[in-house]
Amino acid sequence: MNAPSPRRRWWRRLLKFAAVSLLVVITLVTARVLYSFRDRSPGYQVALAIDGKAAAANPRPLRVGFGRVKIDPDLSNPSEPIYIAGFSQNRTATSIHDSLWAVACVIDDGHTRLGVVALDAIGFFHDDVIRVREQLNRDWKIDYAIVCSTHNHSTPDLMGLWGPNYLRTGVNDRYRQQVIAAAAEAFGKATQSLQPARLSPHEIPTKPAGLLTDTRKPEVYDPDIRVMHFTSPTNGATIGSIVGWANHPETVWSKNREITADFPGSLRDILENGVKQNGNLLEAGVGGIHLFVNGAVGGLMSTTPSVTVRDPYLEQDFKEPSHDKTRALGRQLASRIIPRLEDTNAPSTDRTAIHVQARTIELPLQNTGFLLAPVLGLIDRGHSRWMQLRTEVALVTIGEVSIACIPGEIYPEIVNGGIEKAPGGDFDLNPVEVPPLRDLMPGKVKFVFGLANDEIGYIIPKSEWDEKPPYLYNAKKGVYGEVNSVGPDAAGLIHQALKELAGRLPP
Repeated sequence: MNAPSPRRRWWRRLLKFAAVSLLVVITLVTARVLYSFRDRSPGYQVALAIDGKAAAANPRPLRVGFGRVKIDPDLSNPSEPIYIAGFSQNRTATSIHDSLWAVACVIDDGHTRLGVVALDAIGFFHDDVIRVREQLNRDWKIDYAIVCSTHNHSTPDLMGLWGPNYLRTGVNDRYRQQVIAAAAEAFGKATQSLQPARLSPHEIPTKPAGLLTDTRKPEVYDPDIRVMHFTSPTNGATIGSIVGWANHPETVWSKNREITADFPGSLRDILENGVKQNGNLLEAGVGGIHLFVNGAVGGLMSTTPSVTVRDPYLEQDFKEPSHDKTRALGRQLASRIIPRLEDTNAPSTDRTAIHVQARTIELPLQNTGFLLAPVLGLIDRGHSRWMQLRTEVALVTIGEVSIACIPGEIYPEIVNGGIEKAPGGDFDLNPVEVPPLRDLMPGKVKFVFGLANDEIGYIIPKSEWDEKPPYLYNAKKGVYGEVNSVGPDAAGLIHQALKELAGRLPP
């Protein structure tokens, strides 16, 4: 046989090299995909059921404690910029206008100890919540720890979507570890400050006009303010409060590059220290430490540049985004809250039972962008299995207060009613997420803790889901929301899980 010609040998070598190179590329891509979608917390499950029977049979004095830890980022290193979350990529922080905090509250009925920490952050993934729980000292005896984010759009990126460009993450891992440690430390401070308390729950009717707008049809709000006010049984002094309201903290808007706690920070400061202007005290605060938790902000609830906010103390209007507008918004909320907290005739109790129903759930990951982002290294969160997210829901009652813990930005119509079979929607079906969640919740004051124990993005009613033309309500272009949602089935699965948990709570 004749030996292959040099040219044929060259082609064989080239084909062999190409085949090997292709195999290497396929192996590397497969390894990258498997690594990106690995389970960061294998075997982690929450299946908690605290029925409160012991507390009901043997009531003990209520105790509460508050603690807070600053979570400002380090801006001193120009070579390591801090990317601000929200709006757009490559928005680097230039300075700190006012500090960010991890604020914690621990409530103890003598049998069960519940902890809540709220972070001035855009969002916190479930894996990071697990890391916080792992750092809690066993001596603190916290039976259930809830980690929420205020969803602030002027804080460091903790999710990865707002880096220097679309292909690079914005998360500074040192800062992420700082926040995890601070959240755990805040829980510890709250536990160490436990003291006898009375609880007064409040629901304050609030109209959205002049505060925020809903930028997506149907126009449905979760407008009312809800407060858990804790006072000393001996002298009535305020120990602290948990305040719930639903609005995106993005008052200073997209051009801002200063770190700020936005209106949650303004509100907390006013409740504690009062309203001050040019060194003069316009209204006294109530003292204590105050924790802000966001609510049903999907839809999209926001104090946009189109909203004019009036400062109720200066009697001055602010429309353009600014820190003054943020201050005015905080003052608007405080002007409604402070009179309630000063009402010494408000119903209160120093003995009550805590019930907790919490469950790990899986959600199908149907968003192509969210599938690609981990492979590119943008989003670094675990997956319980291929194309499935591990997340968590919970229902808690504290006497006449009930709390629904939602792992993202839920649309208000799922909470309060008003879901529509929207014309132009991608799914021709009647509302799935019914009845409204608040109809399922017991008690008189019903909180929604949004972005609780996770941030999966927008939780959209399936009958209002819209990615394909024709668009909702005959719009000329597509709506915003779906691009930041895990998929159209998430809302129904979360609603169903909470419905089942509600059935296990006492009436």
